[in-house]
Amino acid sequence: MSKKKEKRIKRLRKNSVWPQIIETIIVEIAFIIAVAVVLIVDFASENYNLLTRNSKTTQAIVEYVNKDWDINSKTLSENTLQEFANILKYNNETIASINIVDDDFNVLAAFGDNDINNTKFQKAFDRQLFEENSFYFSEASAGYEEYGRYAAEAQDDNKTNANSNPDNQVTLVLGQSENPDDSTFTISDSDGDSLKKYANHFFKGFDSLNSKELYEWATHRDSQYTMWILFKTNIDGVNVAIEKRSIRYTIDMGRFVFLSVVLVIVFLFIYVYEHYKLVSIILQRRKIKKLIYTDSVTGGHNKEYFNTKARKMIKKRGQRFVIVYLRMEKFRNYQTAYGIKAGDNLLEDFYKKLTELIKKRKELAAHLEKGDFVLLLHYDNEELLNIRMQAITQTLNDCRANQHLFFSLGACRILSRNDDIEEKISNAGAAISKQDNNTGSVMWFDESMREEQIWERRVEDDMDRALANNEFKVYLQPKYSTKKEELSAAEALVRWIHPEYGFVSPAKFIPIFERNGFITKLDDYMLTEVSKLQAKWLEAGKKLVPISVNVSRAHFTSPDLAEHICSIVDEYKVPHEFIELELTESAFFDDKQTLLDTVKKLKEFGFKVSMDDFGAGYSSLNSLKELPLDIIKLDAQFFRDIEDKKRADLIVCDTIKLAKKLGMQIVAEGIETREQVDFLAQQHCDLIQGFYFAKPLPIDEFEEKAFS
Repeated sequence: MSKKKEKRIKRLRKNSVWPQIIETIIVEIAFIIAVAVVLIVDFASENYNLLTRNSKTTQAIVEYVNKDWDINSKTLSENTLQEFANILKYNNETIASINIVDDDFNVLAAFGDNDINNTKFQKAFDRQLFEENSFYFSEASAGYEEYGRYAAEAQDDNKTNANSNPDNQVTLVLGQSENPDDSTFTISDSDGDSLKKYANHFFKGFDSLNSKELYEWATHRDSQYTMWILFKTNIDGVNVAIEKRSIRYTIDMGRFVFLSVVLVIVFLFIYVYEHYKLVSIILQRRKIKKLIYTDSVTGGHNKEYFNTKARKMIKKRGQRFVIVYLRMEKFRNYQTAYGIKAGDNLLEDFYKKLTELIKKRKELAAHLEKGDFVLLLHYDNEELLNIRMQAITQTLNDCRANQHLFFSLGACRILSRNDDIEEKISNAGAAISKQDNNTGSVMWFDESMREEQIWERRVEDDMDRALANNEFKVYLQPKYSTKKEELSAAEALVRWIHPEYGFVSPAKFIPIFERNGFITKLDDYMLTEVSKLQAKWLEAGKKLVPISVNVSRAHFTSPDLAEHICSIVDEYKVPHEFIELELTESAFFDDKQTLLDTVKKLKEFGFKVSMDDFGAGYSSLNSLKELPLDIIKLDAQFFRDIEDKKRADLIVCDTIKLAKKLGMQIVAEGIETREQVDFLAQQHCDLIQGFYFAKPLPIDEFEEKAFS
């Protein structure tokens, strides 16, 4: 899986529904707050209207008291009493009661229906504010009265107004003033006919509605808001308390109810819509999660699900667990033989069988890739696990009765609750690579495998940089003639001088390069360095000796290898006879015809071709028969700690004779004793290479030994 895809999956997996839940809560709270603000504003506006409506009338009332109040009799004049009666009569929708009170709220005179002592006004009264401002009011409170009485009063008011004032307009004269506007105030129009006309005009066209009934319904008093306002007069100990009210008609309440219903409907819509969005997101997230955790081949669980679920299982850690990596070997070959669809069907059957086998013990199974599966199993001991895995692989084999299937198994123990599941899967897979056969037994991961993996990763990370920085150094191991025991040739060997690890043995990086294909670049590098060295010696007038350079089996798959080698050597104008090319016997078993053609071309170009490690394989004589070689190198194993030395010497003797008859030179490598040198000299071996004469040397030491 690519890093980008892995990041996307992690983001999708971590995508929480909480932002949507919070959004839903915020929207609903915002709507509730908005409604509350509207209601508060409406209520505040009611207070404001009560305070400001007919303010001149309230001021006129206070002025009447200032002018006409008799301190001794504690009464008002007859004219003022009549004026108060008119105010209460014609302003009954605004001013309900007038009380004249002392500083202790003892009522001195009352006009209207209500007494201030029957209210809660005194409990909230702030005397200091009243003394400072000469004005104090209570908060409005909703009141409900008998509707019939209000309706009757309204009808009586309309009749009286119609008889007394044709224009339904009453003007109260407060006294002399330079500005007429300051001494008069107007009482509101109470002409019901005008409202009827308005209603008839407004509802014209609604034939099904009765205009009279509609009017009576609309003008019906439904509820009221009241407020007491206390005014200070110019007379000590005398104050005026005025009860103001605002009548709510049925049409107003209807409008309020209608708006409330609309708000409720809007809220329900928002509630349903937001929760629908939330449910949709949750369902979508479940679908995404299912897609993330579903394997496209088997339809079961994949690696992502396995990692998540296994992590939770080992956190509980009621039992010991082990990760088992199960691989069907040659799965690609199976697909080639039976088809890709048949291969997918086989993997699907494998998954079904695995889930059936582990279901009772509540274990985990998942498909990884190709023919690879991973299991999280309860672990007792290695012996029981081997028995169980052999039974599992046998069950999987039975999925195709007429086809023999091969499986490899690797295992890695879970040691702690915090173990990295992906790392454990990787470790179990790495153990498979160390398995030599497919017997169904489990190969256990150990730390040495981890170290090998880490080292291989470091080598592959550093190899290109090392090549560019000339960290690979050429060492030359001399080859001595058996007759004169003088330096007659050499083999070029590579050494890696790493800036961090120092000297690195070829055995630690050559096999890695052979697996990843980098060995071909190293071959070219070594051939180039040897050609440079030979050219330098040639220019200095020194006597050249043939130097053999290894060519890997991977290089021999190229049909133009001979031309490629020739171009490198010719760039430095080195005679071809001083360059020897070594191939291994294993190259003979890849593309035999390409190898034969390449060897023939190299000989035509004047290069010598040798076979390294002759006798190490199982078909050496067969390759000797077909390849037109110039030199064969006897493998060092012929001369090391052999139980039956006589038998080994006989094989070496006859091999040398056979090579001589075929016109080939013989080089014996790995020679470490004088006895071996004497024996090979007696058998007419041409060259000897080994620690007895010299180990691989840096170039400067080789030059000192070769040209001194």
